[in-house]
Parts: sequence; C-alpha cells; structure tokens
Amino acid sequence: MTVTQDSLRELFFTQSLDGFLIMMIDEPVEWSDTCDKDAVLEYVFHHQRVTIANEAFARHYQRPLWQMIGMTPADFFAHDIEAGKAAWRAMFDQGHLHVETEERRKDGTPLRIEGHYMCVCDERRRITGHLGIQRDITDRYLAAAEISRSREELRALSAHLESVREDERTRIARELHDELGQALTGVKLDVAWLGRRLRRHVSSEVAGRYRSLLERLDEVMVSVQRIVTELRPSVLDHLGLPDAVEWVSHEFAARTGLELDLIIDVNGGSTPDSVASSVFRMLQEALTNVARHAGARHLTVALRQNATFLSLEVSDDGRGITVGEVSGPRSLGLIGLRERARACGGTLEIRGLPGQGTTVSLHLPLSALALA
Repeated sequence: MTVTQDSLRELFFTQSLDGFLIMMIDEPVEWSDTCDKDAVLEYVFHHQRVTIANEAFARHYQRPLWQMIGMTPADFFAHDIEAGKAAWRAMFDQGHLHVETEERRKDGTPLRIEGHYMCVCDERRRITGHLGIQRDITDRYLAAAEISRSREELRALSAHLESVREDERTRIARELHDELGQALTGVKLDVAWLGRRLRRHVSSEVAGRYRSLLERLDEVMVSVQRIVTELRPSVLDHLGLPDAVEWVSHEFAARTGLELDLIIDVNGGSTPDSVASSVFRMLQEALTNVARHAGARHLTVALRQNATFLSLEVSDDGRGITVGEVSGPRSLGLIGLRERARACGGTLEIRGLPGQGTTVSLHLPLSALALA
C-alpha cells in the first residue's frame, strides 16, 4: 500500500494527542485602529464557528466530535465572556497567540487549555478565522497550584513557628534574667558576706577556694547575661531596631577584629515588633555567615528606613560567595534568610564575586505592612 503525504497528514490529524481546530467567521471582519473593536468582537463571538476539528479536541471537552462542529466562542466562554473576548482581542491584535485559558467541559467542570492560535486572513487582510493547536493541561495546572498552595502553607507555618520561637525566647530570657540572674546575685552577695566574716579565720587553701568560687560565680553570671542577650537583646525591646543593629554590629566587630563601617539612616517609619525581631535575626545570621565563611577583613552594615521602606545591607570584602552556594540545597542558613524575608513581605538578594566579597540585601516595604 502506498502511503501518500495526504494520508500521512490525515493520520497525524486524527491520531494526535493534541487538539487541532479551525474556526471560520461567517463573514470576514476588518480589524484596525479605525474599527469599533468591541462591536467586531461581539459579532465574532456569535458568528465564528468550529468547522474542522479532531477527536483529541473533542475529548478535551468530553463531547462527541459532531457536537463540537458549529460551536462559537460564546459557547466556549459562556462562563466568562469577558475573559474570552480579552483572549480573542489579543489574538486579533497580534495575529497569533500562545495563551492559557480557563474553559469548561460539557459537565461544567473546569478545564485548563494551553493553546497556540494563528489568524487566517483574506487578500484584503480581513480576518476570516483562525487555526489552533491546543492541549489539556488541567492536571498539570492543578498539580502546580497544589504545590504553590503547599508552599504557601509551609511558609505560613514557618512564619508562625518562628513567631512562637521568638515569643518563647523572650519568655525564657526574662525568666533567666529575673529569676536565675537575681538568684545568682543573691548567692554572690551571701558568699561575699561569708568571706568577709571568715577572712581572718581560714587557711590560705580555703581563702583560695573562696576566691575561685567568686570568680566562677562571676563567670556564670556573665554566661547567663550572654545567653539572655542572645535569646532576646534588651536593647531591641527598650531602644528599638536601629540601636539594636548598632549594638550587635559593634559587638561582632569587637569579637572578630573586623573593621566596621556602620550606616544608620532612619528617617521616620515605625517597625512592628515582629518585623524588628525578624530583621535583627537576619542580621545575626548574616554576620554569623561572615564569621564562618567569608575570611573578610572589612565589614559594612547599612540600615536605612523611612515611612515606606526598610533596607538592610551587610557587605564584606571576603572570598565571595559562589552561585552554587547561593542556591545550593545545603545552604540552610541562606534558605532561612530568604524565608524570613518572604514572611515579612520583603525580598532578599545575595550576590558575590570571587575575591571581591559578598553582599546580603534585604528590602522590606513598610507601607504594605501598615495596610495589612
């Protein structure tokens, strides 16, 4: 049997998994800046009809093919005429269109279509119809929507857990400061009182133990104060974010020996407590990354804030973060930074060049938070 090109085309048309269609208009229409495009679309939506289609096209709508022949745009978009007209307008304006549309099956269930369409014109450049190839992507679309929804839920859960964690840190810090700190202070006072009373009646060995005990108490009190500060720095609660940024930056520079340039430019705008806590934690994480990985000598921390936005930038002159490190699955600290930024409604950018250092930039719109 001889296989001709016509038979091959027919076989491809009938057996394809993609839907093929031709829709022709009863009368050609002018489409230009001088015509009434709304009136043209109204006419087209009731006078352009499916003239040729394959079985795959009919299966998209769960209809027999014979029912599809003669259907108009108004039939396909009866659930949302305006959305349908918007797609037709774009196709007529460009002469072609690649678009995803929300349509309906015969039983009324939603159908997501990805389509490629091309207008057909006559010798006078009037539109006579269009050709189309389309695919049912409903399952893929629903799967992507479910993934997106799950991600949003995970981000919301992460933000909630972070809020709970911050509240718990604050509670523990206050208890350590108020109860353990006061208890240790009382113990030190009592030990000092005993030492003064027994100073003349104890051996040098006991006196040495006494001095060692006082030194250990001092060390424990310093450790408790450090833990309290790491859990919830009092400067953040009492003086606000700018002073907390200044304090932690100077403390970090003194501890690591890095040269510090500090820029605090705050001109109006209030920062909600939850946001201030998140920004402060992001600064701590960024500084920790500098200490662990950068090998830097110089550090710049810049906090800028006005009534509408807040930005925080941490730059170093170290080895420079690589693209793989920015997006790598093991970069959990950087992932945490991004998620904190998203939870606040902001964006985080991390960029670096080999041998030229790394910059972490947070941008946060405060005006959107005020309206939320």
